[in-house]
Amino acid sequence: MSYVTISIVSYCQKNLLDRCLNQINSLVLPTTWQTVVVDNSSSDGSADMVAKDYPWVKLIRLQKNIGFAGGNNTVYAQTDSSIFVVLNPDVIVLPGSLETLVQMFGKFPKAAIVGPCLLNPDGSPQFSARRFYSWRTVACRRLPIPRRKKVNDYHLMKDCDFNQLLSVDWILGAAMGIRRSAFSGQELFDTCYKLYFEDVDLCYFAKKRGWNVLYCPESKMIHDHQRTSAKTFCSSATINHFVSWVKFCLKSKRQTPINRVAETVLGRSIQHCKSLTKNTNA
Repeated sequence: MSYVTISIVSYCQKNLLDRCLNQINSLVLPTTWQTVVVDNSSSDGSADMVAKDYPWVKLIRLQKNIGFAGGNNTVYAQTDSSIFVVLNPDVIVLPGSLETLVQMFGKFPKAAIVGPCLLNPDGSPQFSARRFYSWRTVACRRLPIPRRKKVNDYHLMKDCDFNQLLSVDWILGAAMGIRRSAFSGQELFDTCYKLYFEDVDLCYFAKKRGWNVLYCPESKMIHDHQRTSAKTFCSSATINHFVSWVKFCLKSKRQTPINRVAETVLGRSIQHCKSLTKNTNA
């Protein structure tokens, strides 16, 4: 049994994956840790590269792309480590950052999820710890409406001191440590989300069960991430982001305009069906 499993899900990210694994290989990690790579049926030779250059990595080759959630769930189901670390291929792990992240679980028994301080390649903060979305947040993140900066800054927690350990709503899934005992079953992430919100969902329901989500500033990693959804309003990524938000609202039953509209439509549909049934039986 490994104490820590590092799970990396990749799809056609050969160069980023190579850089990520090369950096991990340069670290002196405990022998009780293991690294697992899931290749989501890449066509760029990613899997062969891992098998050839990183024989110490456990490689899982999938026949089709099952996404971020499905890929990590595959690793989760095939391992039994106490701590499960999710890492994206575009993350560069700085020396000592993984060990510091894992140590937080020993210091804070009620921590279900711990996230590092993610930095942009230029060293600027990425604001990887955030408040839960509201309908205002979704609108202001995508539309040039008045006071959008104030709403976005609040969502990104820019009013907080990110040099301190923080209890937060959620942290980006690009890099997060997870306590296995805080979750039940063989699946970790909800695969209903095609893109985005897997991390929001995981943190939300962990907190709802009484666990904590922590941001650890001493653990620093570089996230070389390009937000394609922010470049074009009508991009597929933006649409998927909005759809995932709606799914999350309905699942979590958070009171939002979308949620209320959906509940109203659903309620009227049920009443209509009952009415038809009553008239038929009459």
